[in-house]
Amino acid sequence: MKRLRYIPLYIILLVSFSSCSDYLEKAPGVDVTEDTIFSSKLQLETFVAGTYYWGLLSDLPMWDARDKRDCFSGAATDECEAANTWYWAQGWNTASLTASDNRDSRWTTHWKAIRRTNTIIDLIDNAPFDDPNYKKQVRGEAKFLRAYNYWQLFIKYGGVPILRHRFDLDDNFYVPRGTIDDVVKFMVQDCDDAYTDLPSASEYPSNLRGRASKAAALALKSRILLYAASPTFNTATPYMDFGGNNALICYGNKDDKRWEAAAEASRLAIQEAINSGFSLIKDKGVDKNYQYVWETPDNSEIILAEKSKEAMGPWHFPWGPRIPNTGASGFGPGSSLTYNFLKKYETKNGTQQTWDDNGGNDLMAKLKELDPRFAQSVAYQGQKWDNNDLLVLDFTSKDPNDPNDKDGRNNCIGGALVHKPVPYSVSSVQSVVPNGIILRLGELYLNYAEALNECHSTPPTEAYDAVDEIRARSGMPPFPRNLSQAEFRERIRNERSIELAFEGHRLWDIRRWEIAEQEGVMQGNMYGIKIYKIAGVSDEYTYKPYVFEVRSFKTRMYRHPFPQSEMDKLYLIQNPGYE
Repeated sequence: MKRLRYIPLYIILLVSFSSCSDYLEKAPGVDVTEDTIFSSKLQLETFVAGTYYWGLLSDLPMWDARDKRDCFSGAATDECEAANTWYWAQGWNTASLTASDNRDSRWTTHWKAIRRTNTIIDLIDNAPFDDPNYKKQVRGEAKFLRAYNYWQLFIKYGGVPILRHRFDLDDNFYVPRGTIDDVVKFMVQDCDDAYTDLPSASEYPSNLRGRASKAAALALKSRILLYAASPTFNTATPYMDFGGNNALICYGNKDDKRWEAAAEASRLAIQEAINSGFSLIKDKGVDKNYQYVWETPDNSEIILAEKSKEAMGPWHFPWGPRIPNTGASGFGPGSSLTYNFLKKYETKNGTQQTWDDNGGNDLMAKLKELDPRFAQSVAYQGQKWDNNDLLVLDFTSKDPNDPNDKDGRNNCIGGALVHKPVPYSVSSVQSVVPNGIILRLGELYLNYAEALNECHSTPPTEAYDAVDEIRARSGMPPFPRNLSQAEFRERIRNERSIELAFEGHRLWDIRRWEIAEQEGVMQGNMYGIKIYKIAGVSDEYTYKPYVFEVRSFKTRMYRHPFPQSEMDKLYLIQNPGYE
């Protein structure tokens, strides 16, 4: 069977058309029953493609039947600031999450996907056609997609109801929440089963991507176990006391063996990925390698990506919210880098950049000294936004003595625009197919390094080697080899912030590390920089940091509140702080 390079538009339309009703109900003119779905490989393949459509969503905001809000989660953190206040992230920045508005537009989507995967798992073996290898593969895909959707629910809510089978009409629909331990074991078992059933990525035609493989199953398992071992779950003392329900939000004990399991899972995932033909991008040059990873679809580092949209232009999701000067479409001037996050980028020699919080006259010099990944992710003063329209960015303000001066800030609140993940080829004359990264090899090296450090009193050589693989391909020097465990922890967290920036990891990393309440992370002053021309100088600018927003974070926000519509059914225990 061929994997899908993208999900065909006719399938998207079919699924979207019937999305307001149960997927087994009959839409006008369409007789969709379980018998129909499993009557042939063609019918089943259509259903599987639809299950990917519902079940495999990246951090890109698609704005369709699955997702009605901007889901670019970085703007809820110190990564960046979304220009328009109606974006999804704003509720985080004002600590406005409630059961009535929990900022999870994908709650229903996750359960729809899980319901579809359970249908496949329950019925695939009895499908009336003879192709055991295909049936095995499809069962593996369903197990993978079920684990992926449970992982997304897990990082948001903690323990959630575990649905192992599709419902019959006489079943009890009101399943209580599972414990953290139960949910993690369930996800890991699905990953193990998927690994057994799925083909290796190398067994698929090289020009077809988008379906789960053995490498994807182990990569997801690596991520799940890394989160499970992290401070917010792997603890005897949860972020808020939940009394007799603590097991719904944490393990209830701290066990370093969980880090050992995460490290081993990451090691095996790296091994499987390499054996399947995946590799880090290293042959484009240190000033191009990183950009190639996120900009080029189906490159050797991407283990799995979302494939659910046709080519899209700058006036449509997911690109519109990230692109400057598309105000006519209602998107506004994009997302800008915060000064808070800018300071995370090291210089090319591996030292901290010497920013002056009072300002300085050497902005361009400082930016050019930064880690090459900065220029490959961020569009700053004087840069061209894309390869076609040749928009030269000018973020300068006019009067440094006027606190209300907003000339430059109308275009860029932070002082530089986040370009990643918008390909430079997207323009008024060029549409591009979105390629939302789900899993990539670079993440696995970082998972491995972090987990190894946590299960040893001092960082082992393998932890250094893993993170240095990532740094070296961008021309960054290796970590010093004399770091303590605590020092390595801070360095690997910063490295993860930079390498995985704007890919949808930062919000969940902050929560699993329980650092959201630190000043300038998800709480307190968020800074941008005002930029001013220097008289008589054409290639240098003055910069002046300023507070553009004071954000709030409430401790209860380490978990999402369950939607009020579910709480009204009286079968769930709400997370603490939202009662």
